[in-house]
Order: sequence, then structure tokens, then C-alpha cells
Amino acid sequence: MVTSYVTPIPDELESADAAPMLCAGITTYAALRRSGAKSGQWVVIAGAGGGLGHIACQLASRGMALRVIGIDDGSKEQLAKDCGAEHFIDITKHDDQSIAEEVLKLTGGLGASAVLVCTASNKAYSQALDFLRFGGTVVCVGLPEGEPQPIGKGYPATLIFKQATITAVAVGNRRDAIECMDFAARGIVKTHVRVEKMEKLTDVFQELKEAKLKGRVVIDLQ
Repeated sequence: MVTSYVTPIPDELESADAAPMLCAGITTYAALRRSGAKSGQWVVIAGAGGGLGHIACQLASRGMALRVIGIDDGSKEQLAKDCGAEHFIDITKHDDQSIAEEVLKLTGGLGASAVLVCTASNKAYSQALDFLRFGGTVVCVGLPEGEPQPIGKGYPATLIFKQATITAVAVGNRRDAIECMDFAARGIVKTHVRVEKMEKLTDVFQELKEAKLKGRVVIDLQ
């Protein structure tokens, strides 16, 4: 085994807590770093109460001193706020225009420095550019299912006049993994995790499909 390719898991972490950090944790940490957002700036996290989003909220607010606006279904508001979201917007109570207006209001009329789209929703992608301030960045993380669609409202004029950037991450690197493990070991990030047996896998996927799943599920193969 080549040790330079191995990520050590701290003794303080249970396997169920470490597993999501080596997937969702690395990915969202890399996305936050890619966004270029600096401490004290606003970051919008779409899908803030999901498996990726609730970890992103913690990494952003507690690990990187960013100010977080979480967006998700209203049933996930408490989880998002517990994970560090300073404000929460319920997607079920807004249309495209009013949700953008709410983000602008919360950010003092300027918009967010970055938007992480952690949900597999084409609509979330189409809304994201409206949340940005001048020079802001949208980071693509969630992968929508079905027929591929371009990012709505991604017009050249919008990108030019806003000097906006659209970028993406698939996963992080070994450095990201080690730093994520350290955040978790020190208690800065705590995964909201539920352990289920393999026979419950179909039920878990149904929860995902219905957007009811909060946090992360780890499948116990024993």
C-alpha cells in the first residue's frame, strides 16, 4: 500500500460519522474553497438540509467563518440553522422572483459572494445566478437526474455584466479529506447521520426521491 494515497481516520471518530465526511464533506469543502468566498462574506447553500448541504453549512459557518443563507424545504429549517445557517428560506413559500428578492434583502441589497448548489434540482441551478453579487461564483455540486438541461438564466450578458463565474467540483483531494477529518475530530462539524440496514435501502431511496431525507444515511453492511 502506498501511504501517500491513504487518508487517516482519527480515533475519535466512529465509522458512521467518518463515512459522510469522506464523501459529502470532502466535496462540499472543496466547493467552498473553489468559490473563493472569504470570511465574513455571504454564501447561499441550496439544499441546506440535505446530506451535502448540512455539512456545507457547518464547514462554511464554523470552519471558514462564512455567513450562511440556507435554502431548502421548510421541514429542514431547524437542521440547517442548527448546522450554522444564519438565515433560512423555505423554497415552498417563494417563486423565482421573490426568493431572489429575499436573498438580496438578507445580504443588504448586494447578493451573495457564492452559491453552492448542493441539490439535484435544475430549478435550483436556474435560480442561483440571481442570488449573486457582482463578481460572485456559482459552484455546481448536485447532479440533476433525467434529461440534461443547461443552467437556466446563464446568459452571456448576465455573466458579463455581473462578472459572474460558474464552476464545479466532483470531489476534493487528499488534503481536503485530511482537513475534513480534522474538523470532525475536533467537533467543529458533526454529521447528522442515520444508520440503516441494507434491507432498508429501498425506503431510503424513496425518502431521497420525495426530498424528505434529512442529513445523511449510512448503510450498515454487517
